[in-house]
Amino acid sequence: MDIEVFVHPTCSTCHALLQRLHRWGLMDKVRIIDTSRDPYMAIERGVRSVPSIFINGELMFAGIIDFNELHAILTGSNKPSQSVEEDELIQAFLRGVLDSVATALWLYVNEDCSALLRDEKTLKAMMGIGDEELRRFIKSAAKMDCSALVSRNEESFLRVIATNFTREVYWVLGAMKWENVGRLYTRESLAHWMIVRSALGRVGLRPHRLSEPVFSSKVAKVQDYLGRNFDELMSKVIKEQEEIAKDWPKLV
Repeated sequence: MDIEVFVHPTCSTCHALLQRLHRWGLMDKVRIIDTSRDPYMAIERGVRSVPSIFINGELMFAGIIDFNELHAILTGSNKPSQSVEEDELIQAFLRGVLDSVATALWLYVNEDCSALLRDEKTLKAMMGIGDEELRRFIKSAAKMDCSALVSRNEESFLRVIATNFTREVYWVLGAMKWENVGRLYTRESLAHWMIVRSALGRVGLRPHRLSEPVFSSKVAKVQDYLGRNFDELMSKVIKEQEEIAKDWPKLV
């Protein structure tokens, strides 16, 4: 069995995955690829989020990892999956989208689920479903109101977006309070970040102007959420990143 694991040294799920691979005694059976060092290899393979796990060349997990299922696959004890209801499939799609700030931000700004549905290999991996469930989901998703889905789950989108913005501020500036960050990152700066953060160069880039009422409203909501939650999020980010940085050299 050929197992490739794409990770990033700032990713908490990657950290948890590597800890488990060590605990299970399976590190010698996998190949670890650091996407911060081999970004173009990851792009070539179609990695959209980390961790991504390929087994015999097929993308099996992307972003969200079911550790019990992974362990069963790696040890040859996996059991047939059970049928998943339509509502559960929608929730699995939402969890997969929200696991990556790139997809969460892109969908929040553009409200276009169809673009994600056309990437079937990644969709299957990020939802953790089989071929039959994928066919059922794509069929039912054709009737899904994407704007309504985003609106109903707006608080979750805002939290993911704000948490990742906070994490990136920490990488660049270190520990900061919103009192200072709010002055450094204007509404215009935040709007810029929201457009380009979810794109790879021009791939996925859909320009929006702040004069557009819908986009302007979304920027305002992100800014307001940051104003209310940034300091709490920063405390969690500091703890998370310090723990990962301490362990990472021992894990890879």
